[in-house]
Amino acid sequence: MEDKLEVTIQGREGVLFEGPAVRVSSVNGTGDFDILPRHANFISLINDHIDVVPVGEEVRTFPVDNGVLRVLGDRVEVYLGIKQK
Repeated sequence: MEDKLEVTIQGREGVLFEGPAVRVSSVNGTGDFDILPRHANFISLINDHIDVVPVGEEVRTFPVDNGVLRVLGDRVEVYLGIKQK
């Protein structure tokens, strides 16, 4: 069985992506980062874009003004469009 991540990307308008992926990449305040299966638990603000490589598909890019990304086990949750004061 292939290692995979279960990814959900949620925007204000609803779920933008949900499904298995082999990699998620984004940008935070310290630079670019990648998340692969078995990644350590992780939470970060994201501020540029998010790339998802779904299982058996090409990379899909989602623009980001701001958001939060959380990794817990092999589950990646992304919440986009978080309002900042």
